[in-house]
Amino acid sequence: MGPVHTDFDTKVLHARRLLREGRDIPPSLVADEVQRSWSRSLGHGLRESDQILFNPVSAAQLRRLDETHRVLLTHVEPEMQRLFTALGNARWMLACLEARGTVIKTLGGQDQELRDIATVLHPGRNLSENVAGTSAPGCALEERRPVIVRGSEHFLEEIHMCACAAVPIFNPSGDLAGVLNASRHHHAPSIGILEPLALTARAIENRMVDALPDALHLRLHYSAELVGTPMCGLLAISRDGRLLGANPLARQLLELDLLPGIEQCAQTVFQCGLGPLLDMLRKHGRTPSPLHCHNGVRLHVCLAGDAPPRTFTTPSPRPAAAGMAAGAAPAARASTPSMLADPKLSLRIHQAERAFARGIPVLIGGETGTGKEVLAHHLHDGGPRASGPFVAINCSAIPSGLIESELFGYDDGAFTGARRGGMAGRFEQANGGTLFLDEIGDMPLELQARLLRVLQERTLTRLGSTRSIALDCSVICATHRDLARRVASGEFREDLYYRVNGLRVTLPALRERSDLDALIDHLLAREAAPATLTLSPAARDCLRRHDWPGNIRELQQVLRLGAALAEAGCIDLVHLPSELTGTCAIPQAAALHEPARHADGSSTLQQTEADAVLAAFLHHNGNVSATARALGIARATLYRKLRSYGLFTGPTDA
Repeated sequence: MGPVHTDFDTKVLHARRLLREGRDIPPSLVADEVQRSWSRSLGHGLRESDQILFNPVSAAQLRRLDETHRVLLTHVEPEMQRLFTALGNARWMLACLEARGTVIKTLGGQDQELRDIATVLHPGRNLSENVAGTSAPGCALEERRPVIVRGSEHFLEEIHMCACAAVPIFNPSGDLAGVLNASRHHHAPSIGILEPLALTARAIENRMVDALPDALHLRLHYSAELVGTPMCGLLAISRDGRLLGANPLARQLLELDLLPGIEQCAQTVFQCGLGPLLDMLRKHGRTPSPLHCHNGVRLHVCLAGDAPPRTFTTPSPRPAAAGMAAGAAPAARASTPSMLADPKLSLRIHQAERAFARGIPVLIGGETGTGKEVLAHHLHDGGPRASGPFVAINCSAIPSGLIESELFGYDDGAFTGARRGGMAGRFEQANGGTLFLDEIGDMPLELQARLLRVLQERTLTRLGSTRSIALDCSVICATHRDLARRVASGEFREDLYYRVNGLRVTLPALRERSDLDALIDHLLAREAAPATLTLSPAARDCLRRHDWPGNIRELQQVLRLGAALAEAGCIDLVHLPSELTGTCAIPQAAALHEPARHADGSSTLQQTEADAVLAAFLHHNGNVSATARALGIARATLYRKLRSYGLFTGPTDA
């Protein structure tokens, strides 16, 4: 007697036939996200009949996994246990996977009925789409949203018995931390686990935000009634007003991803300084206060936990590594110490530190992505006003009609639409600290005269006001333009140029740096933390050969990608972007197996084989499964051959 198929199974089996025939699949048969996942699985070179999920996982691998992801597990384990207890005898098995798709924690599976599912979800098993094809956790990692995959919707036939639901988990910086999955046998098309699974994922995310050290925590929501519940947005702010982290709801309500990295501070988000914000929230205690945010949304906000002491409003020196890292500039700030590995640059930075400490303005030049804001933060942190705020303004990003009010502020009624009570400008906000004018070469000419007057007189007047406000702040400017040439062409005032150009520091392009290897190692350690990652010789050589038009920002993105794709703790050529490896892979590979030729220049059998393997590997853009299929060999065999050519150092069963 054959298997009994439900209407759901019949539809999915019909969709799979259409998939094999290369025909369009009507959306009424399977969900769009499942169709997209099927297409990606085919692109990874997988076949439905592949048997890959029951390979053993060593005890050493499990120990490394636990050590690497111990911080994440401290937040995950208590919430998983709470959900597992609530599910009782519903015969669900829970699993948490890290961001690359490896199972790091499971609960359940002791029942005989769940033994086969427990084998699939065994810790150490990789369920990412490129390894296991379509599954709920693999698809959720790719789609970055909750996903349900049932029965034959799974790409591999060996897991058709499962019904799974998965929800992504995001860390306080908004990056993917992992996925929470629930699985049971595919008995019926209905799955009621998604809602409790999503609530558990939110609880894990809130734990991660709550755990950020030395932070002020705010709760917020559209509805005042929901501010004190686990459904609220959660925001962590540093002692000097920077955003350290947020849960996904807070990021969505505040539209944090639309803000440039240098703008991620309480002042910009809530349109009032940290001091007035805290004073208001402390006054109302646990009662939510309505606040208008930068995106025009009105939210209810209150302090989480006990109100902080008043000293919280007095900024302190910023910690070495900020938590938010939204955008390349803040993320690169941690690389400041490695700037000093270049002898010439070290000398110029030392000179800038001494000049800045004595009140001399510093002008930082260099190409985009060379770390101008990183240096500005470094000077502020070691300068005479380190305890004050660091206020950054991108002069090229503010609309010309708003830049005057942004810089100098305005009084109540200064213009139509002005906020009641007026608003302090960026100069005023920087009082007692440092004002960083980025891309000053793009400031409109008509505003340069007023900026010069403020810098000379050290006073400012808000729009619509006659009252002078004393100004006491350090000034750092930066630009990627040649200001001397713009002075000659009349696009930049000569008197302002000499006012801001007390000491000029030009940051070299990355291709000109003598400390590239040290910088690579520093950024790689930061991306891999708390784990450890290495670069294969071929990958490192590829990074050395690249011209780096995007400078440090581009290098950081390349290493971030490599860290996300790396296997067995090592980044190989296959884990780097194709625009880099396209110029590196062939010469590097050729150099690695060139010695196998005869003295007369003819090829050995080994050389001929290597040429064929490498050609197929490059033709399939580094896709191991597709390359193995094209060559008619097992993936494990291909892995061993690639390792011998220096193009892969991971395990053969990856």
